Amino acid sequence: MKVAVILRKKYGRRAVEQISKKFDVLTFKLPDELPEIIDEPEEVELPDEIFDADIILSYALHPDVNYEIIRRAKGRNVRYVILPGGSKSGSRAQLKELGERHGVKVLWEDVCCATPLIEDEEISEFFREFGMPEFEIEVEDGVIKDVKVKRAAICGSSYFVAEKLKGLSIEEAGRKAGYFAQIYPCFASRGIDGKIHLAANIHKRQVEKAIEEGQERQR
Repeated sequence: MKVAVILRKKYGRRAVEQISKKFDVLTFKLPDELPEIIDEPEEVELPDEIFDADIILSYALHPDVNYEIIRRAKGRNVRYVILPGGSKSGSRAQLKELGERHGVKVLWEDVCCATPLIEDEEISEFFREFGMPEFEIEVEDGVIKDVKVKRAAICGSSYFVAEKLKGLSIEEAGRKAGYFAQIYPCFASRGIDGKIHLAANIHKRQVEKAIEEGQERQR
């Protein structure tokens, strides 16, 4: 399986680092500065070989560039285009509708750790490795003894959280998981309405679920 990652500015480097541990990765870096509106998106420089990948992960954070990526993927090997970055990546409805017209499945996410587990025979191995995190937690006398990452956020935050949880009580682990997800150098938006809080809540919920499952195994 091949994964192409479109980089821009500081975005996408951690995804390349994580994904390349499991799959072949092609990368292409866009210019840091792009016009707010690209009148002729077909003139955007995109190497032809990225469309031979099974999955394109675009950190372009530009609606017109992402539109063009999906348009050019028509009739090629690409099955999925993943767009983290929320509204900066473009309109969810428009890009998904474009994908449907061009035979490409589009995943539009506010944060990469929200990507659901997708059952697709041809590329399910990618989604088993990356997306919404899943943990396996071993508990001993109310304390977390070990944490295994079964499925990781593309950015690598889940491994950071897992390491920090060891030795914590099960009562504090969920809350601390959310905190650790936020202090990891995640590029999700900050502030009161920032998507970093979504990433924190996802890790908190998934850790609490894993603790319950770990306790159930002990019964």
